[in-house]
Formats: sequence, C-alpha cells, structure tokens
Amino acid sequence: MSSFYSIVYVNIRPALGERVSIALLLRDEQNLLFHQAPEKLEALKTILPSEAYNLARTLIKNLDSLLSDSGIEDTRSEYQINLGSDKQAFTEKSYLSYLSAYGNNLLTFSEPRTIDIPTTQETFTRLFQKYVHTGWESSQRQSTRTSLVKYVREMLYPKVKDRVNLDAVITTEMVPGLVAPTKVNLAGRNEVNMIGQIVDFEKKKPGSLADDINRVLALVRAFEEKNDKGKYFIIGREPKKELSEQHAIWENVRDLPTLDFVADTETDRIGEYIEEHNVQPLIPVSFES
Repeated sequence: MSSFYSIVYVNIRPALGERVSIALLLRDEQNLLFHQAPEKLEALKTILPSEAYNLARTLIKNLDSLLSDSGIEDTRSEYQINLGSDKQAFTEKSYLSYLSAYGNNLLTFSEPRTIDIPTTQETFTRLFQKYVHTGWESSQRQSTRTSLVKYVREMLYPKVKDRVNLDAVITTEMVPGLVAPTKVNLAGRNEVNMIGQIVDFEKKKPGSLADDINRVLALVRAFEEKNDKGKYFIIGREPKKELSEQHAIWENVRDLPTLDFVADTETDRIGEYIEEHNVQPLIPVSFES
C-alpha cells in the first residue's frame, strides 16, 4: 500500500529561504498521522519576533487539533485563525501539492512524496526522526516518565516566581466563605484573582480526582460570592481513553466555562497572561508562613 508524507516548515527568513521543519503528516488511503515537535517550536521563541512566534504556535495548534487522531477540539478564541480548509482537504495529495507550490506564509508544506510502505506508527516515527526531530521518540518516553507536577514546576515556576505565590495555602481568613484552607500551585491578582492548579488526571483515582476539582471549584465559589471574578487555570494532560472515568472528568473540566484548561505543554500561555496583566502575588507577605 502506498503512502505519502509532507513536512511542515516554519519560515524563519523567507527572503533567504531559511526555514525549520516543525511537523510531519503521513497519509494512506485509510490512515492519517500527524505530529509536531514542541521542543523545536519552543526553541523558535528565541529566533522569531514575538508576534510571529505566537502566530506560528497558534497555526500549529490549529493543525494539531484538526489533523491529530485525538479528536480534541479547542474552541478558545486565540486558536480561531482559519487554516482555509477542513481535515478532508489535508488528506488529499493534490491539496498539499497546491499548498507547497503556492503557500507563502509563516507555515509551509513540502511537496508530498509517495512511499510504497503502509502508514504505521513505526514508519511515521522513522520519518519524523529523519526530517523533523531526531529526539522525538526518546522525548516521548521521557515525558511519560516525568511526573506532571515536576514537569510543570520545572517549566513554569522559574518564569512566574516573582509574580505569583507558588504552592500557597489560601485560608478562610483570606477568603471569607471558604470552607477549608485550600492549597493551590499559583495564586495572583491584578484586576481579578488568578489561580493555577496542577491536576494529574491519569495517575489519580476518580474519587481523589473529583475531590481535587471540587476543592478548586469551592475556592472559585468563595471568590465569586463577593462578586470577585477571576481567572482560574487547571493544568494537566489528557488521560488515556482506557481510563474512562478519569477521561470523563477531564472532558468535563475542559468544557467548564469557569475553568481554563491548559495542557502541560502549553504553560507559556499562563506565563503570558501573568505578564500581560501585570499579575502580582495574591497573598501578602504577612500571611505567608
């Protein structure tokens, strides 16, 4: 069975033809595989102007949502840039040929190349390592081993430590109406309260997971009982679909309008919010132990 693949590039200096491969699409008559290299995208932050970097990240996020087999649809407004087509178009070799010939944007596609082997995960991994990112397979294994909390603390905490309280306990003295003291990973405030909580949807049992979410929601209710609105982030990873109860809780959290779910690979979004809104620590020094 023949397949074809196309490499997705971010154009660094179009006038000089400089570009960086960032993702790969592999397709046959029955299957479509797509994956990006988040490590390379993060590295581009030091090369591209901030506006171009944010646009590239948004477009890659759109492609990932559109083409990956996870079926996750992200409806947040910052991801509404139109790709100009739907998933079906990207499965057609002729459409990708058109994009490779006439696309002249921040993201471009290579001319689709036919290979006479089936579309399998093994084939995809070999192509991805050859054309996009050699460390992808090992980084995937490392990501599995690394605990969610440790990963977020390493990636996010250094960027926001001067702007928010880290691993702070919010007490009933600070927030009247709160039933019990509640520990959160991030706590800040400017025009509104801001909290961030890391939730491991995969490792926790459903009952414990529900308790964690309910504690956050209780804190949100206590804030808003005095008409004190806020921004509430839940940081996590999508659990395996085989963990049906945990996956159902994750879906419910993701869909709650009160909470803003942020994947652990996208915590830059929280850092950017904190910076843009000049967020300061929620808890005064006098309250901290």
